[in-house]
Amino acid sequence: MSAAPELASPSVAAPARDVVIATFSGRALAASARRAGYRPYVADLFADNDLRDLVDGFETVHGDFVTGFDGGELMAALERLASRCTPLGVLCGPGFEDRPELLEAIAARWPLLGNGAAVVRALKDPMRFAALCAAAGIRHPETRLDPPPGDDGWLSKRVGAAGGLHIGLPSSRPHAADRYYQRFTAGARVSALFVASRGTAVTLAFSRQWLGPTEALPFRYGGACGPVHPGADAEAGMTRAVSAVAAALPNLVGLGSADFLLGAEGPVLLEINPRPGASLEVFDGVACPLFAIHLAACGGRLPPAAPHFPSAKALGYAYLDRDEVAIERDTWPDWVSDRPARGTILHRDAPICTLTAEAPTPDEAIALFEARLKIIKREVEGQDT
Repeated sequence: MSAAPELASPSVAAPARDVVIATFSGRALAASARRAGYRPYVADLFADNDLRDLVDGFETVHGDFVTGFDGGELMAALERLASRCTPLGVLCGPGFEDRPELLEAIAARWPLLGNGAAVVRALKDPMRFAALCAAAGIRHPETRLDPPPGDDGWLSKRVGAAGGLHIGLPSSRPHAADRYYQRFTAGARVSALFVASRGTAVTLAFSRQWLGPTEALPFRYGGACGPVHPGADAEAGMTRAVSAVAAALPNLVGLGSADFLLGAEGPVLLEINPRPGASLEVFDGVACPLFAIHLAACGGRLPPAAPHFPSAKALGYAYLDRDEVAIERDTWPDWVSDRPARGTILHRDAPICTLTAEAPTPDEAIALFEARLKIIKREVEGQDT
């Protein structure tokens, strides 16, 4: 990571300063930055209506969730944004796991407020990460680069990909240099939100995840709810695993998430995402100012303990189940974000929007989320679900 200037304590909102954000979808990070007292300037793929209300400047970059950014276009967009402000640095969200060379290019131009290319390579190279887990005594699925003899008990994944769109049976995904194979592991999906600095990590909270599968995309990410408490033993095991990874990679810094499967024999670590991700919105708020906590960790300061959360929040995506829909509305409920503009054409399996639901318990929050999902799909798709 590039050297960071002195940053604000997470317990006190900082005076407004400029931060440039580069990510696939920047609305959540921009909202978190604004809550923490920063002025966000965002380069992303969508420039949704509600993003524009949050930022002091934005640029739309060509690309998609599968192929990633157009690197040259992204760098040009960041140059334009940085010319309009005095940036503290550039914070990179999802979109760089398989593009460490872009992180290097950004770090050569501005302070990088988060993990650099070396950390991303260490965590997203499947064999290096498997070796790290083995050396640290962390349970991790058997991993190989050559295709297994059949589908039985194996999954095919793409190096550096996220969101589950890339995962399938080996027979359903042609072998390529950027694909690897893991033993299928059964268990409940739980993610640990953590913040790291200088070889130490603090686990902040746990969330329950669910899938939004289709026949072609059986492992597509659906959403998450937290905080959840899967039990003292499971929580202790996940916390130990996160701390062991941080100790093995002392340059790991800032917010990240660790995805686990909880089975009968305890937690199995699937991957580490070394940047603020999907769980940001589940936990961000007055009780846990995540943007400030992230920047403080970049400056070497960690919170003394995990925060208390007074309620549970569920957050996930509504995906389109029709071949094509044109958005014909300007207003949305306040529990809808990443709102597409009127006239936007969406195609099958595209995310329509993001939904949130808050309630006293996780089960109640998930039930409310599911009710709201039915409403949005009925209104946008024009058919009952």
